[in-house]
Formats: sequence, structure tokens, C-alpha cells
Amino acid sequence: MKKIILFGDSITAGYKNGEIDIILNTKIEQLLNKKVTIINAGIPGDTSKGAISRYQDHVVSYEPDIVTIFFGANDAEKLSGISLLQYEENLTYLVEQIGAKKVVLIGPPYAHQMIYRNERPLVDLMQYNNAAQRVAKLFNISYIDLLGEMIASEAPTRYLQSDGLHFSEDGYNLLAKLIVDTIKERV
Repeated sequence: MKKIILFGDSITAGYKNGEIDIILNTKIEQLLNKKVTIINAGIPGDTSKGAISRYQDHVVSYEPDIVTIFFGANDAEKLSGISLLQYEENLTYLVEQIGAKKVVLIGPPYAHQMIYRNERPLVDLMQYNNAAQRVAKLFNISYIDLLGEMIASEAPTRYLQSDGLHFSEDGYNLLAKLIVDTIKERV
């Protein structure tokens, strides 16, 4: 049975209405319609820098077949202290350490610009997205342009809860579909 690890922040963890819920695991399992083991290694508030301190215990030690790396929402936040260059270097290091053949890289998500235009402006999110894409190209690995998918929608805010950052049911449906479309040949 294939082992999948979802490695990321609160969106990966399933932060919904103030609580953690394994909604992403459940939706992926339903869409795959195959027996797989999914381990959720999402921690609210985490960044690519925090990921470096825990990838060994939370990812490598489980010997996964597939790992989604999904950081950027917190990295791109103005007060995170994580520059664009650091973000790109952190992702590069994580892919090298986990193993490129196992990794699916997911770029940062959209944040509601009426709420986050100063803390997570769209121009910054796009730059972090471009950095993640460069890492994916460097290793020739699967990349999910989540930001692009969300902003291509007529109403990208429908993917978000009222806080403007965490995912709604529609957001998790989109994320799960994009992940499954990317990994289904490998499961």
C-alpha cells in the first residue's frame, strides 16, 4: 500500500472554523478510490524554515512513497522574516533531503486581498509562487500552481473561509482534486 505524506501548514492540517480536521486526507482518499495510507504532517503557522527543523521526524522517518510539500502562505507574510531567496533555498533543501522522485511541490495559495493586501499582497504571493516553480523545474518534479488555479476562478474567495486565508469546503475540493490529478498515476 502506498504511503502519502501531506507536509505543510494549517491549510494542510485542515484548519477549519478554529479546529484541525483531516478534511484534506478524507477528500484525497475519496477521490483516489484506492487503498492508501495518508499521513497529515501539517502544522498551523509553519513555514518552510520550520519544515527544515522537522522534515526528518515528520516525513523521512515514515519512508513515504509520495510527499506533498505545501508551504508559502506563511512564508510570504510580510512579518515572517523569510525572504524570497530563503523560501526558494528552503524548498530546494527539502526536495533534496526528502528525495525529488517522491515530491509533489505545491505553490502558495491565494489570500483574500481585501483582508491581506498589506500582509500578503498578490504581487508577493506571485513572486513566492514563481520561486516554488523554479524549484520544481530545477528538479523536474510535479508542481501544482495553486495560486494560478485559484485566481483563474471567477471568484477566488469562494475557496476561502471568512478569515480570507484558510480553505473552505470548495478550497479543499480544489486542492484535493489537484493533488489527486497529479499523483494518481503513481498510486
